[in-house]
Amino acid sequence: MISADDLTVFLEVSRRGRLVEAAKHLQINHTTVSRHIARLERAVGQRLFDRHADGWTVTPAGTQLLVHAEGVESSLIAAREECFSQGSKLSGRIRVIAPDGFGTYLLLPSLADLHATHPSLIVEVATANRHSTLTPREFDVAVTIEKPYARAVELRKLVDYTLSFYAAPHYLGSHDPVATLEDLYGHSLIWYVDDALDLSTFNLLHELLPEIHPRIQANNIAGHIEAAKSGLGVAFLPTFIGDRIAELRRLPVATNTTRSYWVSIPRDLRRLARVRVLCDHIDDLVARNRSTFVASPV
Repeated sequence: MISADDLTVFLEVSRRGRLVEAAKHLQINHTTVSRHIARLERAVGQRLFDRHADGWTVTPAGTQLLVHAEGVESSLIAAREECFSQGSKLSGRIRVIAPDGFGTYLLLPSLADLHATHPSLIVEVATANRHSTLTPREFDVAVTIEKPYARAVELRKLVDYTLSFYAAPHYLGSHDPVATLEDLYGHSLIWYVDDALDLSTFNLLHELLPEIHPRIQANNIAGHIEAAKSGLGVAFLPTFIGDRIAELRRLPVATNTTRSYWVSIPRDLRRLARVRVLCDHIDDLVARNRSTFVASPV
């Protein structure tokens, strides 16, 4: 018979890749971990790990079992949260992956309200702009700038947003005026380094200006903003961010550039109370700021 304890140990070894590391995290002896794995392998009648000098890797049979083990784990966590949370207070840890613009300029500043309601809830926000290789084991909730194709996730579009060009007033006052997209070829453009984004997002600027060669490149929006504020050139920013930067002005250039944010939740985690609460928080955050995502003409 397969036991929940054996599955818990199996999951930890699969995640850590080393028996001793799993034992430390579980706070048990490594020989106890070994006994759990041996008992589980006898119960399923198959080898679940390949043992190597540099670690343990999950076998094909182990990979199949992982899906069920994670489902059992999420059910146990959901039951614990439902039964043992004190009133409406939640605890534990939740990991969010978000683009640097959304995560830094919208989500992180909004967490004060969530923390006031659930002071024991630990929220990890990891900002990343490359999402094509994400797997459900890396996050509890993911906001992405490309529609992901990860399996075993619940996926929905969060909101559309527009992008436009911004520069500092002192830069605009000392350079040729910009009235059309073509005028931008005579300016210093600020954009991402080549490997900072997934390919289709990286090409956004080049779809508008095919022959442009950005002179200033940074791997995040904060770098773009600071470069533009200092007068280094023109930055291409989401308008819900750019319009809030007092030191920048949006250029009167129609780009008609609209993209979308997507939300992904691993299916085996969607019942967790803390996941539901965070998703509700993100939905409310977007609803309160909806008018800023699609910019009105300058």
